[in-house]
Amino acid sequence: MKKRFFSLLLAASLLGGLTGCAGNQGETTAAQGTDSTQTVTEAAKENQSAETAKAGAEPCTLTFLSWYPQEKFQPILDAFEKEYPEVKVEFQYAAPVADYLEKMQVLTSTGEIPDVFYIAAENKSEMIKNGYCADITGTEAVSRLVEVNKNTYEENGKVYGFAPTTWVGGYFYNKDLFQKLGLEAPATWDEFLTVCEALKADGTRPIIERGEWFWDSFLGPFMNDYLAGDLNYHQEVIEGTKTFADGWGPYIEKWYQDLILPGYIDEDLVSVSSQEFFSEFATGNAAMLAGHAGHLKEVQKLDPEFEIGFFPMPGTGTDIKVVYGAVDCAMAISSETKYQEQAELFLNFIARDDIVQLYQDMNGYVIGMNGVESDVDPILKDVAGLYSDGKINVYIPQGNWDTYGTGLQQQLIAGSQQLLLKEIDCNTFIQEMQDKLKELKDE
Repeated sequence: MKKRFFSLLLAASLLGGLTGCAGNQGETTAAQGTDSTQTVTEAAKENQSAETAKAGAEPCTLTFLSWYPQEKFQPILDAFEKEYPEVKVEFQYAAPVADYLEKMQVLTSTGEIPDVFYIAAENKSEMIKNGYCADITGTEAVSRLVEVNKNTYEENGKVYGFAPTTWVGGYFYNKDLFQKLGLEAPATWDEFLTVCEALKADGTRPIIERGEWFWDSFLGPFMNDYLAGDLNYHQEVIEGTKTFADGWGPYIEKWYQDLILPGYIDEDLVSVSSQEFFSEFATGNAAMLAGHAGHLKEVQKLDPEFEIGFFPMPGTGTDIKVVYGAVDCAMAISSETKYQEQAELFLNFIARDDIVQLYQDMNGYVIGMNGVESDVDPILKDVAGLYSDGKINVYIPQGNWDTYGTGLQQQLIAGSQQLLLKEIDCNTFIQEMQDKLKELKDE
């Protein structure tokens, strides 16, 4: 197997280091930052002007399967239609994550892949290595990305996805409730457990998570205590030099003992929908919500006056080296499209300064493009600044599993639900992850 460096997504750093899901194992590449003091170069401005001035694109209708719903994407669609009325966009939507991945699997199996679509951490390697994505390395859109956003969707020196934003996450908390109970945002795992106990004693659900994602509450100690010192861990698991037991094992056990057994995360989480996820937090029934800027926006829609705080998922110490997050899903062009030029035009349009700001307004994430300032929610300003300054890394496991991402993600969801329901023990959970990897590699 070709050695790939799939372990972490490193933010801007002048000292070099990790470059996320790209680059050969052992390679380090300096990632460029998104410093708000940067300005777009004159060359970039000229390129943007030339792109804007391009007239007479061949009329066509691009099919587009979006990760984001139409009401969020509509300002971008309207702007594109106004400037390029000859290129229509037929918008389709499938909700992330599971529904979107299932939709893409159906489309690839039937040969009906849209002209433009999204690839994500869970399926990027499969989509790229199976030849579904066109090489967009030479596009203006890709040329404007900072290195980490560019490299995340790179394979063998070619870029196959345009991801202009990065999300950073952790725990959002109810500031009024914390103040009422005399609690402060925890800086360590032990402090986090103390907060959970106080909330439970108050009769408040400590943490709200979704049924497919509550496993992320084990990540704080794993990321900061183990992964920060072994950046190649997941690649070593894929290659067989390490196992899930070596890295995940002790932290899954810690998660089970510290959060599941005391009931700080409860069995009812297995069935929590996205809507309940937001409403439980917004109405005060749950004190903390694990999520990112997109989730924050949804909560604020329900209660614009809600006082919300934020803290990263903590490790056992006070140093935060890695936070829950990832370079966002990327727009890709079908390798079979008849409208390559128009599809590239669409991506280049989104990469313009004014339009990428609309894109960032849509999801609230950190912009990963040279010379473009990120207007993130003040609640996330500190952690976003640490990322942009290259002081922290971001991590989600499913972005590190090569072509086995979808299968391992499904096993992670199923196993964590069984563990929460106490149908299996931690050793079985870990062994089933290892067995699933072997099964996928043997296919």
